[in-house]
Amino acid sequence: MKIFEVLLVSILLASCGPFVEVQDMAQLTIADKKSAMSLPIYNENQLRPDAYVILNIVEGISCKNMTWDPPATKIDAINQTKFWAYELGASAVLNLQCDAPRGTTTTYNCWESITCTAQAIKIIDK
Repeated sequence: MKIFEVLLVSILLASCGPFVEVQDMAQLTIADKKSAMSLPIYNENQLRPDAYVILNIVEGISCKNMTWDPPATKIDAINQTKFWAYELGASAVLNLQCDAPRGTTTTYNCWESITCTAQAIKIIDK
């Protein structure tokens, strides 16, 4: 019986967090936070096609996981997007788009969430 209780509590605690990767920006070093947040945002009209290389698509999610957590914000979703681009070694993000806020989702395990996506790019020096 005791093993069942321990197993049940472990499962419940493991399912408390969001089901998506969310970086706690407060846990970053000041240098990493400054570098990630300073990545510029461009649209395709601002750069020549031969001026950059696309590294990957990145997605940032602002998630209000617990009822007492702060609300999901577009700024946080943009910062999350920039952080994941920075992790890939990008020098900028391209074509940033953010979805409208979502209510409770079982997919993300968030009371509310906002998702932004962009292309992580490396600017080519010429």
